[in-house]
Amino acid sequence: MPTDAQLRGLYRLSYWLTYIMLQPIHLVCIDDRTSNLYVLAGNTENLEFQITLNGEVF
Repeated sequence: MPTDAQLRGLYRLSYWLTYIMLQPIHLVCIDDRTSNLYVLAGNTENLEFQITLNGEVF
């Protein structure tokens, strides 16, 4: 289960990707090894993001 900070980061990233950059989001999942959220996005699935436990987006 994602943390509150991760959910806030996911909301900000989702808004930025879909409404500002007009890019689709293909996959959102939790990496079992690090507990980070993983986001795969972009028209050609070339944008990758990780959201740490404290909500930082990389």
